[in-house]
Amino acid sequence: MRHLYLILALCFQQLAAYAQKPLHPYSTNGISGRKSYDRKQKNDIFIGVSGGLTQFFGELNGQDMRSVLGVHIGKAFTKEFSVEMDFSAGKVGGEQSEFFNSYFVNEYNAIELLAKWDITEQFSTFEPGSLHLIVYGGIGQLYFSANAFDLDSGDLLRFTNSKLSARNPLFLRWGPASGPMGIKKTREGMLPLGTSLEFALFPALKISADYRFYFVRTDKMDATSGRRLINPEESESYSDTPDDKFSFLGISLTYHFGKPGKKKQRIKNGN
Repeated sequence: MRHLYLILALCFQQLAAYAQKPLHPYSTNGISGRKSYDRKQKNDIFIGVSGGLTQFFGELNGQDMRSVLGVHIGKAFTKEFSVEMDFSAGKVGGEQSEFFNSYFVNEYNAIELLAKWDITEQFSTFEPGSLHLIVYGGIGQLYFSANAFDLDSGDLLRFTNSKLSARNPLFLRWGPASGPMGIKKTREGMLPLGTSLEFALFPALKISADYRFYFVRTDKMDATSGRRLINPEESESYSDTPDDKFSFLGISLTYHFGKPGKKKQRIKNGN
């Protein structure tokens, strides 16, 4: 009987200790609910770094995953909605032995404007935990130079930029390029769409796994445009084939400056 009382006493002690702990590590009063959590409060500016691997979808679609590094800065207007600006530099690669017998390497720089929506914050009834699911999309500009080489000899076969390359006017996809010749990087628009799974290591520091898909307004990211072997540089017209696409899979670290604002208490007088 004495052992039974000892076991019950130990259980009660553990339950009492657990009850004193906040259910959420960032809760202000230990109650994980609406009373201690303001979804409309604003957060300050955040910055971060990211890195990962790219994957290409086009004519030379045999995968050769290359690296990409980036930095981002943004602001959260509410707990659900934020805007972010991304700057990245990376490479895209691939190959195809049938017909083309070639591989390509694309070096690019990108700038993107993204709108991000935190689904966990939007649909959670009570205060969410440290893990958040986020979806986002936006617009971007891609600057790249691509070269295609022979799979057997390694000789240069096709390219996107040379001394004859000129800039295509914005919003013009087909037709001859115009302007000064000798540009080193092609300029094209793109639409990024993605999702991320974000985990709060600390209140101000978050780590996330990202998957982002890019729809690029060009068919020559692989130095190949259509089922043909001529150079798709900007001094030539495009082929009437689907646009290229590529994706990014990576990890990012983000630091949030400042502290979340406190919920304003309203005092009503009278009835």
